Amino acid sequence: MAWTKLGSTSVSGAAANTSWKEVGRTTLDSISQNITCEFTPKDNMMFLYSRTDSTNATSNGLFRLGYDSVDSGSNYSDRKSAYGNTDSTSTSASAMSEWDTGGIGRFDVINMVNIANQEKILSGHNIILSATGSGTAPYRVEWVGKWANTSNQANRIYWENSYTGGSDGLAVGTEIVALGYDNDEADAGSNFWQELATIDVATAGDNFTTGTFTAKKYLMVETNVITSGGAVSQRMTFNDDTGSNYAQRKSFDGASDTTSTNSVNIDGINDDLVTNSIGKSRMYIMNIANKEKLGIAHSNSGEASGAGNAPTRDEEVFKWNNTSAQITKIDFDNNKAGNWAVGSFVKVYGAD
Repeated sequence: MAWTKLGSTSVSGAAANTSWKEVGRTTLDSISQNITCEFTPKDNMMFLYSRTDSTNATSNGLFRLGYDSVDSGSNYSDRKSAYGNTDSTSTSASAMSEWDTGGIGRFDVINMVNIANQEKILSGHNIILSATGSGTAPYRVEWVGKWANTSNQANRIYWENSYTGGSDGLAVGTEIVALGYDNDEADAGSNFWQELATIDVATAGDNFTTGTFTAKKYLMVETNVITSGGAVSQRMTFNDDTGSNYAQRKSFDGASDTTSTNSVNIDGINDDLVTNSIGKSRMYIMNIANKEKLGIAHSNSGEASGAGNAPTRDEEVFKWNNTSAQITKIDFDNNKAGNWAVGSFVKVYGAD
């Protein structure tokens, strides 16, 4: 199989200065039941929560916010779905309670609007491991929440392992990274997400590679696939690994979750794009060398052109069971009759 490499790799990004800046970070250097990240408040916030391990196999997690101190009053509400099940809600609660199980690892990406005189609105997606290895599919949770404070911007976020059966808790290396920018951000500071690799499709084809890029702890991958000559299915592998080392869980158009284990690739991101259509996806990956690689993906497949044809959506979590190397290369393989047309592209961003 011939892979086509186009564009540049390991380049410095030129993202707008009003994009995400790192405004806070807390990394545990000892086992703890909780973690608090204090940050410089911004109008728009993104939180990356990576739990490398937990010595309690079953737990539930509590998210709280605060201004100068963590708010544990009855000022929270949330709605969540765990691995595609029916939504559950919580109101007038002392925290946003986020379902968790399994002590192996977890990765969350949370976005929040953080305007002082407005309730703080959050949306989150996470991947949770219940067992190591590609023989077990990960769990996923999608949730929305709010903190009913209308007086101050939040300047801290708190996670508590609410399991009370022992003194053990979150492992060393667990961390929260806070990213933010203001709506009127000045053109100063370093962007958190730096461009690592680009594929710009100049000749239609069905197999493309980023080539080797710089290893980073966190990856953000954006794809924009235009189809021609037939259907396209976007499959991914990392670092030339085509062994049975991948597992995933996904929901297509809101249907019940499906899983695949011991797979030779990550399948179904922008799955079965029809000819002459466009598909867009964004993925976040926790990319720690000695841990399984955990990913969260969302895709919009435009389907046939025109407003009379509704797009399709895909929500997915996946893992690569490699625990010895970081992802430094991504290959995309189409197993359908069509091609990625000219104008398709992939962008890989990263940060430590």
